[in-house]
Order: sequence, then structure tokens, then C-alpha cells
Amino acid sequence: MSQLNSQQQRIVSHLEGAALVIAGAGSGKTRVITHRAANLIKQGVPPGAILMVTFTNKAAEEMKRRIQDMAGGEANTRGLMAGTFHSMANRFLRRYGNLIGYDNNFTILDDTDSRDLFKAVIADMVPERQQSNGRKFPTAAVVQGVVSMGFNRGLELGELLERDYPWLIEWMPELEAVAAAYRARKKTSNSMDFDDLLDNWCHLLATCKNLEMAEKLRFVMVDEYQDTNLIQAEILALLAAKHGNIMAVGDDAQSIYGWRGANFRNILDFPERFGGQVFRLEQNYRSSPEILNLANHSINHNTEQFEKRLEAIRPAAGLPGMACLRDEYEEADYVLEKIMEFRDRDIPLSQMGVLYRNHAQSAVLQMRLSERGIPFQVRSGIKFFEQAHIKDVVSFLKVLFNPLDEIAWLRILKMLPGVGNVTARKIYGIFSRQRGVRLAPDNDELNKAVPAKAREQWKEFSLTMKALLADGVGPAEMISMVARGFYHTHLYSAFDNAPERANELEYLSEFASRYGSVERFLSQLALVGAAVIREYEEEQEDDPEFLILTSIHQAKGLEWDAVFLIGLADGRLPHARNLEPLPRLEEERRLFYVAVTRCKRFLELTVPLVSYTQGRAEICRPSRFVEELPTGALEVRQGSREAESLTPLLGQGPGLSVEW
Repeated sequence: MSQLNSQQQRIVSHLEGAALVIAGAGSGKTRVITHRAANLIKQGVPPGAILMVTFTNKAAEEMKRRIQDMAGGEANTRGLMAGTFHSMANRFLRRYGNLIGYDNNFTILDDTDSRDLFKAVIADMVPERQQSNGRKFPTAAVVQGVVSMGFNRGLELGELLERDYPWLIEWMPELEAVAAAYRARKKTSNSMDFDDLLDNWCHLLATCKNLEMAEKLRFVMVDEYQDTNLIQAEILALLAAKHGNIMAVGDDAQSIYGWRGANFRNILDFPERFGGQVFRLEQNYRSSPEILNLANHSINHNTEQFEKRLEAIRPAAGLPGMACLRDEYEEADYVLEKIMEFRDRDIPLSQMGVLYRNHAQSAVLQMRLSERGIPFQVRSGIKFFEQAHIKDVVSFLKVLFNPLDEIAWLRILKMLPGVGNVTARKIYGIFSRQRGVRLAPDNDELNKAVPAKAREQWKEFSLTMKALLADGVGPAEMISMVARGFYHTHLYSAFDNAPERANELEYLSEFASRYGSVERFLSQLALVGAAVIREYEEEQEDDPEFLILTSIHQAKGLEWDAVFLIGLADGRLPHARNLEPLPRLEEERRLFYVAVTRCKRFLELTVPLVSYTQGRAEICRPSRFVEELPTGALEVRQGSREAESLTPLLGQGPGLSVEW
């Protein structure tokens, strides 16, 4: 207990009754959770009476290891239940599944298994040639994602489609039928997917009383409570209904996953639902006082929250900096300059992180890093230029530049309905024999090779290719034409986040506008590909050092000495679609809060003042989250002369003062 501060000691000493712990960023919440469990055991509570639930296996294993160290070894903690929601659900259902109609040897479907079952159901129920307004029925991956999202957000399919997937509404009757058949097939085959584990655990606890495993539990603890969805909160309530000893640890200011089902009301309404005490952890061991001052001022603009003010333990490190740059190219060059400056101050690349709201915002920086030979890893997904939809559209430019590019042709052809590897290779063989592409209506050999079910889209494809071959069409315009023409149908049937990917294709077009020819553009992409191979080889070394690029969502729980938060323009952070209603805007502000509190010492904010959309340059305002900061919270860096010329067009917030 001597290792704990006074706030932590009060929480660890809390034994009976409900408790909510508001654990600010970097406040040592894992230490508190594990010390409390060890203290319960030392007070005579049997380890088997304690349940600890979290969201990742890594976090659960770390908690168990720490508790064993404090309690005197594994023998003293035998029986302690600690794991993820899904692993705990599995343990209960393996023992009691028969009570709700499952054999206890049920199969768990992983994501791939679930998708394969959806494929089988769709193949049986939806004719392969079925289309609506020229569009194909969505892929199994899309249907799987939509059905799971409805479960996690507690929404009926119709409501979910109307709110988040309006382009799929035309398929609602078929989607409802497929979802029902999928559920029936799972039950018939004695199988559960990951969502079923939670659903059935909740059903078991609600309908079957006096279960031995539940009865022996007297203390329930849950980490990251702000990330729970409706059904997870209900499971915890059912487990704690008899004894009332539930401790939830989390931070409402770090609730940033509402888009995937987390319910912000769970943590806000905990005191009303469970009663008990509310504790606060406000001593921050991660960030400098200047960073916490900025974070506190920002989050205090939110109206729905538990009041808190983080206090720094670390020494002062200087004000966070902000630079207004002309655009993302100038922004990338500025970040590169600061990276080299930090390296000269003996901060390794591995202790630097570049954060952004949207994956596409890192594309220019990825290109610049590749050009300079600076190794980096992308934690927010596949590197921008390696993503499927980016490679799909670039393939069209490749076959225009080199009509015999086999790999690019096969990628394009397999987008057509009914065209697999065999048919695609047959069609490509015709191209290669003809030494080029002749898509004219009288090309009988080619027309016979195209399956009947693909004829309509083949016509659309031919029209798109004809338009691309017109004189004077540059790479940026080509990308826009493909994205809005032939590829549009494929995009919205193949990806459940099609609008986001469509925006990234606009971004790709903007990026390509910097290159006057297809040859130059493709050559630049090839250099990025070479950098990917080089980084893979470097990953095999014993001590690789990489700069980390990540979305803010993926950065939660991580920390770096130096953090660059890029793309701080209104409409990007906060995202344009979340400017209203107020709860969405406040979640965006929590994203900003999470981003800045990842930083220990050196925080750099960058604001690109110009964006390019569909070939047009647009002036951007700095993010409102920057403009609402008070004077003295930031040091405004010297920007470029080009950016200086734009500042008269910008309003200034109460604390933002741009000087040149």
C-alpha cells in the first residue's frame, strides 16, 4: 500500500458496496485494480469469489500476473476469475449452455467462420444475379458487419440501416431474411459467434437463477467501463444483483467508441443504477503540467461528464506547440523537420507518435517518410496505399499505362459478377493475344468470354475505360472517374464502410493531382511499395526502431515522449459528420483529449489551412478544439509565408493568436 498515493489507497481499501472509479488518463488505474484484488484476498476473500473483466487478453493476463506477485504466488490466487467478456461468457456457457438449449460442446465461430456461414446463407437465399438498380447484393463481409453492428448498438436492422447504412435500405427484406436464416443455422449446428457469447451469457444469467458459478461470486470488477455496450452493462448488473459489490473503473473523458456500440450513458448513469461511492484518480504520472493544462481546458467544454482536473507529477517540459501550414504537404515537411530535431535531442523514433482522426490524413506523410528513408509502422490499419480499395482503383491506371499488366487486369476483372480466377485469366489471355485492349462492341471473342451475369457491368466498365482513354485526362481525373463510375457499384457492395473509403478515394485523387502524368504517379507509388518491402526486412532485425503512425482510436492506452497531432482543421477533427448533435461533438472533443494525453513531454499540433476536394482548393478553419483553448495554453510556431497569406481569411477563437 505504501506504493500508492492517497487517492489510490482509498479505492484499494474499499471493500463492500458499489463503487465507480473515475480514472483519469495516466493515473495508474491498473495498479489500483490489481492492488484492490490482492487486498481482498489478504482480507480473507476466497480468490474464487472475485471476478475481474476487461476488454483484451493482454490486459487480463497482466492483471493476473500482478495480483499473483502481490498475493504471494499462483497458489494464493487459484480460482480467481479474470479475463475478457467473451472468455468469461465461454466459461459460463460451457458449463450451463444446456440450460438454454445448447450442448456444452458448442462450436465458437471466429470472424472467418461467421463470414463463411453468411456466404453459404446468401448463396442459398439470394440469387447470384440478383441486382437492384444495377447494384449487387452486398458481400458476406458487409452483411456480417451490419448484423454485428446492430447487435452491439442495440438497434433493429431497419433503424440501423436508416441511420448508418442508407445505401443498403433497398435490400432490407433480403437482409432481414439472411440474418434470420443465419441465426437459425447457428442454432441448428450448435454454434455461437462472438456476439452470441455475450447475448447467451446475458440470457443465461437472466433466466437461470442460483447458478453455482454466479452464486459464489461476491466481488465484480470491470476495467474500461466507459467502453461497455448495453448488453455488457446488463451482464455486470445481473452478476452483481445479489451482493451489490461491483467496482467499475473507467474514464468518461476517454469514451470514444460510440460508433461501434459503446454506450456513454453506462458510465454516466452508474451512480444512479448501482449507488455506492464515486472515487476520482486525478494524479497523472504520464504527462507534463503544460500538456495537462491544455487537456483540462479542452475537456471542460463538454457538458456531460464527471468533473475532474488532472494534476501532473512530472516536471515542466515547455508549452505544446502549434503550427499553421498551407496544406498537408507542408504539414508533412514540418513534421519531418521536427522528427529530425527530436532525434538530435536523443529521442528515439520509437518514442514518437503521429496521431490523426482519419487514416487518409497520413497518406502524404507516409509518402514523405518513404522518400526520406525514415522507417515507420502504421497502427491504424494497412498502410494507406496498400488498402484494397486504393489498389483496386490504381489497377485501372496501371492497365492504361501498361495494357499487358496481368496482375492489375486480374484484380479488375474479378470485380465483375461471376468472374473468378479461371474466367479472369481467360479474358486476360484474349487481351495478351490481341496485344492490347479493344473493348469495342464488335470484339466477339472478348464478349463471348464475359459471363452473361456480368454483361451489364461489363458495358459500364467499357464506358469507363473509354472515358479514361480520352486525350488530356490526368491521373487525378482518372481516379475520380473510376471511383464514381464502374467502381462505385463494387465499393458499396463490398465494404461496410463504403462512404469512408469513397472519401479516401477522393483523397487519392487529390494526391494524384500533384503528378502531371500517370507514369510519374505510378512511379511514386512504386517507391512506396519498395519502402514497405524494406521495412518488412528491417522488422526482422533484433532491435528495429520505427516511428508510429496511428489513428487516435488505435492510440488509446499508448504513450510517447513526443506526439504529433496532425490534421487539426474543423471538419476533420471534429469530423464534419459529427458537428451535431451535441453528444457526437462531445465525443469528438474526447478524441482530442485522448490524443493529447498520449504525450509525455513534447506535443506538436499542426493545422493545414487548405484542403483539396474534387480538384478544388478550400480554406479550412483551425479546429474549434484549438480555437477554444485559452491564451497561454499553446506556443504558436512560425508558419510558412504561404500559410501567412491565408490567416486574414480565418476567424480567431478566444485564445488563438497567430503571429508571424
